[in-house]
Amino acid sequence: MGIAVTRSVLSATTSLLMSRSFPPIWDDSISDEQNGQNWAQEEAYERLMFGDKLNPSLLDLKHLNYFNLSFNNFPASPIPSFLGSMKSLTSLTLSYAGFVALIPHQLGNLSKLLYLNLECPWVDLYVNNLQWLSGLPLLQHPDMSGVDLSKASDWLQLTNTLPSLFDLRLSSSQLPSIPPTPTVNFSSLLTLDLSKNQFENTLIPSWIFGLRNLVSLDLSFNNFQGPIPIDLHNMTSLKHLHLSGNYFHHRLPN
Repeated sequence: MGIAVTRSVLSATTSLLMSRSFPPIWDDSISDEQNGQNWAQEEAYERLMFGDKLNPSLLDLKHLNYFNLSFNNFPASPIPSFLGSMKSLTSLTLSYAGFVALIPHQLGNLSKLLYLNLECPWVDLYVNNLQWLSGLPLLQHPDMSGVDLSKASDWLQLTNTLPSLFDLRLSSSQLPSIPPTPTVNFSSLLTLDLSKNQFENTLIPSWIFGLRNLVSLDLSFNNFQGPIPIDLHNMTSLKHLHLSGNYFHHRLPN
């Protein structure tokens, strides 16, 4: 039985939170009694999780702006393509919800979307390309960490067309390389996370050091080699820099 949204729900609803709390944290060092309590919490957590599938009656919520389904359980279910018809959405969070398979290109119809979170490192969400991003001109905060982007050779070309991008998170996304490009339009970008992609590149592309407004940069665990580029001096706004898990043979430049 799917999740039903009856007509008694006011069509003027603008925010819908179906997220569940984080599951209990397990620790082998704690006592059996505490672990027993964790088992009880785990069972309660699983009972609270939504399952099965989403009902298209959600489309009755014509004015919905905020939709959060994170930390649910939709086992072996694809992301419903009808979500792309919820055109009032400005925020969509589907992280850790158990969705699998191809991300529907219909999400590119959400032209008002500012925030999109599809993070889920342990499931098989993937894309064939990111052309649908071109339909999201207002997008500021995309997070596709853990999504298989290995076929998305256009990832930089498409994200580079988003004029309002503040925060780009593509960690553990199986990106094969960082394309060289003479210019990027990331003038508003504050956070860039490309960690854990094991790029074919051995050197950090020079355009990254031209992102003068970056506050946080994570390039850890990507097999970069050689000296740490002196161009880091140009990134005067940077407060958080993560370069661990690479093979640099010099210290940070003075």
